[in-house]
Amino acid sequence: MYIRDASVPQAVKEIILSNDLYSKAIESGIANYTAIANKIQTEVENATGTKVNIGTIVVAIKRLADIIIVNGVDSSDVHVLDDKEKMNQSGKPNHGPSLSAQDARMKLTGSIIDIDLGNQNSFKVVSDMLNDLSGSDLFEYNLVRTAEKIRIVTEDMLNSRKIIASLTADCHGKVTEGLSKITVTLFNEDINGIRKLLFSIFNVLGNHKITIHNVFFTSNEIVIIIERNQAIRVYDLLQNLIFKQ
Repeated sequence: MYIRDASVPQAVKEIILSNDLYSKAIESGIANYTAIANKIQTEVENATGTKVNIGTIVVAIKRLADIIIVNGVDSSDVHVLDDKEKMNQSGKPNHGPSLSAQDARMKLTGSIIDIDLGNQNSFKVVSDMLNDLSGSDLFEYNLVRTAEKIRIVTEDMLNSRKIIASLTADCHGKVTEGLSKITVTLFNEDINGIRKLLFSIFNVLGNHKITIHNVFFTSNEIVIIIERNQAIRVYDLLQNLIFKQ
């Protein structure tokens, strides 16, 4: 049962959230907004008490989807959705990121391998080995060190395979294949901005049940390693999150 003479956005929100199929489709990012608009047009008109064209309903669905997907809000949390909607209507900025192409860039790289070198005694030894082995070869990689681990992430190419084969043999490294890498680079260093962006990324990917293989960041860059078969979906989700209008 819907309140009569509701606005189109209000009617669309109540109809979508009361239908588990529609709300889950939007939440998962696979919804066809036009198809849903056609299906709910009569309900929207009954709720608003007036004729409503499909385009208006599509816009309302898209706005609701932006709140659910872009802001990482669970569609079952109606109170949070209401708060987000009020924030957008009031013109006040959301806490999530909103960057332009002039602020940052995002890059997707396929065929990534992750080499876990375990708890090596000397980071310098591994670093020196990489420098010696790479030599004049074109070999781009991320070398990450924590208190317990040393990892190398690089593109799976012929020259890198030769280098990694030698390195893993000497250091007993464990290689994980079938990965992709998404790199988000800010043009200005902003560690607080990176932290807020990371929080929003984790929120969205967690909401979509995306498993992150690995992630590391600096004051102006985030590198996310995911399974190759999820790469396009994750890229699209982050594109919508980071560069939203």
